Amino acid sequence: MQKRNKNNYGFTLIELMIAMVIASIVAAAIMMAFDSQQKTQVNQQLVVEMQQDARAALYLMQQDIRMAGYDETWEDSNNDGVDDNRVGVGDSIDNDCDGDDTDPDEANDISGIVQAGPHLIQIRLDENRDGNFCGVNDLITYALASDTLDSTIDGDGLADSGAMDLRRGNQVGGTLEPLAGNIQAIAFGYAFDDDLGSPDGLVDTDAGGNIIWAFDSNADGLLDKQLDSNTNGVIDENDTPINLTSTVPISRIRAVRIWILARTRAPLRDHQYTQTYVVGDKVLTPADDYERVLLTTTVNCRNLGLR
Repeated sequence: MQKRNKNNYGFTLIELMIAMVIASIVAAAIMMAFDSQQKTQVNQQLVVEMQQDARAALYLMQQDIRMAGYDETWEDSNNDGVDDNRVGVGDSIDNDCDGDDTDPDEANDISGIVQAGPHLIQIRLDENRDGNFCGVNDLITYALASDTLDSTIDGDGLADSGAMDLRRGNQVGGTLEPLAGNIQAIAFGYAFDDDLGSPDGLVDTDAGGNIIWAFDSNADGLLDKQLDSNTNGVIDENDTPINLTSTVPISRIRAVRIWILARTRAPLRDHQYTQTYVVGDKVLTPADDYERVLLTTTVNCRNLGLR
């Protein structure tokens, strides 16, 4: 009788089951690693996209605001940030670009910054150098989409639906075009040179030497609220806007501080965020799975009398 070689036998059922279990564990580990890597890649793409969009928008805002008040024919013999040739009502110059140079609001529309709201800014510059501030790109507004059904209305600076477009527009009442998406909040603060009505070319500071950041709360052309209520030089969650000691015409603005809070366009997988953000006069502590970035910068308005 011929003997069988034991090597000719196949795998036993137990051996097959053990092999299957080991293969399943290895496959599961590979899938877990792949899923984790994919999550990380998607999250990174969302974060990079958010940061790039927000930084690009901030850069464009800086460029426009830095040019506020630019006019080749501008004359400012009093160093007060107001063009000597633009006296307001009846100067034959339509300062607010509404087609009427005799309306009462002309007197408030003679500086490089037309509106200095906490969440909306409107600036003027003579981009085409024709001595007229009403050209296509001469009157510029920045605000959130939810605040700009009328580009002269300053809303609360918060997106009505979590995140919205930051918009840029030309002309009073003109169309505001999207500049960046997924913006949750925006705010502005304004440094000024008033010195009790005698500008000296330097921004005003409080008793501690800190720059006073203010805004116009009711769109009357006067800065009336101060952001740093405890005057410690830091605008944080402990501050609530307070009245300025005395109001200041927006023509005395010399620098603008910008806050932009952006978030990712989609939730990040397996993340939870509860960080507190101070955006000008607003304090936000969202609790969700969106990542955010808060950008802030200060722009000196060199055309407005700052030394």
